[in-house]
Amino acid sequence: MAELSVEVADWEGQVWQGPAGFFTAPSVEGSIGIYPRHEPLLAILREGDVKIVPPEGPDVIVHITGGFLSVDSDIVTVVADEARLMTPAN
Repeated sequence: MAELSVEVADWEGQVWQGPAGFFTAPSVEGSIGIYPRHEPLLAILREGDVKIVPPEGPDVIVHITGGFLSVDSDIVTVVADEARLMTPAN
């Protein structure tokens, strides 16, 4: 089964990194949902919650205050202005 490789970071460093089957983020144009094999994408993000659904374990929620999102070859990178992990990492 295909997976995404997700990394969320802010100016202080990496906040969360790992595999995911699904990912959502709040863009300035509305919520974006990403599954494996998604088309390449660049998006500007607004304040809100990033939701990461790992293959195993609970969903991960990271609150961001804005930033940008890049998707390329099943690699999802979020560079946030500020990011705070709301749920524990596995």
